[in-house]
Amino acid sequence: MRILAFALCLAAAACAAPGGGGGVPLVAADAATALIAGERMDMVRRSSGGAPGGDPLVLMSLRHADGRSMGFEQGNHAPHHIMAQAPGGPLAQIMGLFGEEAPTLYTMRASDNNGAPFICGSDGPVAIGLYEAPDGSVQLVGLRQAIQFETRPDGAEEALPYSPDMVCARLRFRRG
Repeated sequence: MRILAFALCLAAAACAAPGGGGGVPLVAADAATALIAGERMDMVRRSSGGAPGGDPLVLMSLRHADGRSMGFEQGNHAPHHIMAQAPGGPLAQIMGLFGEEAPTLYTMRASDNNGAPFICGSDGPVAIGLYEAPDGSVQLVGLRQAIQFETRPDGAEEALPYSPDMVCARLRFRRG
């Protein structure tokens, strides 16, 4: 019984400790990222089952070393979110990925924020693009507004041009 109580205490302490709880530690890969977001932060993802045949709800939070956190929800439900994330699509172009890379779009969940945003100023980003390269590098781009689409005369949907002024942060990390 004592061993079980000890194991439960250790598990609870790991979840409560800064940087613990199953997060992926991210270390700034350049001076600009360290200046904007700090030397280290944790990325924590969790998902809950979706409806039968549907996509799960994927939540991601970024936790700063000082305890602040920002919450995001993966854009995996709306058709425009899916189109934005296509390999070589609008989000990849905004992020400077012009190959077959497919970044992931996350929208801000203000209800999941703890403390002031630490990316994109005091209001934080509306959305972020996240790309995790096979070599362990992580690129994160903060967006001031959502990617917008219009219907062409032939009925196809296409993304409107996106101004570079709408990017509020370009951060580079490596898994640490």
